[in-house]
Amino acid sequence: MLIIDCVVKDAIKAYQTYATVFKTRLIESSKNLPNQSFNEVIFEIENMQFHLFDANPQMGWYVSDSNAVQSMWFNIVVNDANALFERAINAGFEMVVPLMKDEELGIWNGVVKDPFNYSWVIEQNIHEVDFSKRRQILNKRIQKLK
Repeated sequence: MLIIDCVVKDAIKAYQTYATVFKTRLIESSKNLPNQSFNEVIFEIENMQFHLFDANPQMGWYVSDSNAVQSMWFNIVVNDANALFERAINAGFEMVVPLMKDEELGIWNGVVKDPFNYSWVIEQNIHEVDFSKRRQILNKRIQKLK
C-alpha cells in the first residue's frame, strides 16, 4: 500500500476541506482525542491513502512554502472533471491552469492549488491515446516552445 504523508497547518481543517471537494473515506482522526500535541487524519481518495499531520517544527514537519516551485503534484482522473474542478474552486482552491479540453491528447484537464499549498491536476479521459502517440504530441509541443 502506498500512503502519501502531507504536512498542513491544521490536519482537521484540511481534511474537512478535502472532504467537501473529493469523495473521501475517513479512516482515523485525532479530532476527538484529548490532550494532543498535534492533529493527524488518515483518509482515502480514490483508494489512495493520505496521512495529514499538523505542522510540528520539533519533528521537522513544516508546511510547504506557497512560493516554492513544486516538483510533485497529485493527479486525479475522474468521470466529471468539471464538477470536481468547480467544487475545488468553491472550497477555496486557487485555479492555476483552467480546465481545458485537449482533444488531441484525449483529455479534459486543469490544475488547482489547495489552501494548503498542494497542487492537483484534475483530469477526465475523453478517448484513449496510446503512450507513443502521446509522447509524439508532447514532444512536438515542447519543440514549439524552444
